[in-house]
Amino acid sequence: MIKLDVSLIVFIYLFASVVVVLGIWLFMGYRTKIVSFKKEEDYLWRCGICLHTYLDSKDEFLSKCPQCGSYNKRYNTEKTKSD
Repeated sequence: MIKLDVSLIVFIYLFASVVVVLGIWLFMGYRTKIVSFKKEEDYLWRCGICLHTYLDSKDEFLSKCPQCGSYNKRYNTEKTKSD
């Protein structure tokens, strides 16, 4: 039979607890690095009916106005060159 002191049993218990907590901490930290959300690019839209200007993340030709519900074309924010 193996003889163990009380101090050795306490050390093994504390060491195993620290290893488990460290393992959970590392796993949770690694998991949050993997799951990262990227913000979609926002596009500027202007309603032709109510003249409401809003942002929408959809890269489509038409968008629905959140204020009046009409469908609109994307507002072009690029500056034109004046030669």
